[in-house]
Amino acid sequence: MNHLLTIGELEPDQIQSILDLSTHLETSDESPLKGKNIGFVFEKPSLRTKVGTEVAINQLGGSVVHIEADLLLANGKAVPFTCRESLYDAMMNVSQWCDAIFARVYSHNTLEKMKEYGTIPIVNALCNNHHPMQALADMLTIQQKFGEDKPVTISFVGDANNVAFSLIEVALLLGHSVTFAGPQEYSWSDDKLNYFKLLTVEYGGMFFATKDPFEAVKESDVIYTDTFISMGEEHLFEEKIRHFQPYQVNEKLFSHAKSQTGFMHCLPAHRGIEVTDPVIDHKNSWIYQQAKNRMVVSKGVFSTLLTGGHSKSPQTKHNPSTLKMSAVSP
Repeated sequence: MNHLLTIGELEPDQIQSILDLSTHLETSDESPLKGKNIGFVFEKPSLRTKVGTEVAINQLGGSVVHIEADLLLANGKAVPFTCRESLYDAMMNVSQWCDAIFARVYSHNTLEKMKEYGTIPIVNALCNNHHPMQALADMLTIQQKFGEDKPVTISFVGDANNVAFSLIEVALLLGHSVTFAGPQEYSWSDDKLNYFKLLTVEYGGMFFATKDPFEAVKESDVIYTDTFISMGEEHLFEEKIRHFQPYQVNEKLFSHAKSQTGFMHCLPAHRGIEVTDPVIDHKNSWIYQQAKNRMVVSKGVFSTLLTGGHSKSPQTKHNPSTLKMSAVSP
């Protein structure tokens, strides 16, 4: 594991090793990142990703270097420090100062270029196609609730976005079942559906897609939703809400699930739009545990990348499946 741009780059044993190491480091007083400097590059707003990860790095003895975006240039869409010079030159410089870069960007291609031009690990803090750190925190939360070995059924109700994609990947890689419910106009492309099917064949989980949210949730152990309007889509608000209104996770929909079913949301939540107060504040809502785990999994990810993992945590080799992200165009 040299970088973390997508969940699909990992094998199941690598995922579990990161989660185990994260759990170990959560209560450890060790400092595996002592002397390490991680550069933060953020094109988009962030609370949980930025603050949680910075706290994690500080607790493990590392330091964070914030590389600020110049929002006055290129309409705020250019990666910080690339408006004045080429990305190649910038990465060659930063690679001499920092031990890794944690980057939240608009385009996944930006991360690929950073990986290509630099000589240090790149970690995806969110892009238009993927959110691997969120998916790892979600899976840690699910394992805390159900145990490591119990297969669960997850229903994602809403938009086929970056959060949903990474969540489906990590769930299928670990042999869980996922049902996706959303409007046809904003559902998965055929290549992504084929990719999910390939993951089920190789790792033993199941994937279903439906337009009926009530059908989707009736056997669920977890109901998950996210904003209907992703960052950068604000101009599509009226159009998307017209399609997504039937997919609001409200009391009526939540009541069709089992009584012990949990609710998850990556946050920030738009209360009254994709989820109602009685659901997000329900006793079975795990949203704040998810948020805490954003910090926890950051410990496992950066320790694995920069130190090879803790000696008490099982080590795994990197042997990605041939069907991984090559099956899906970014």
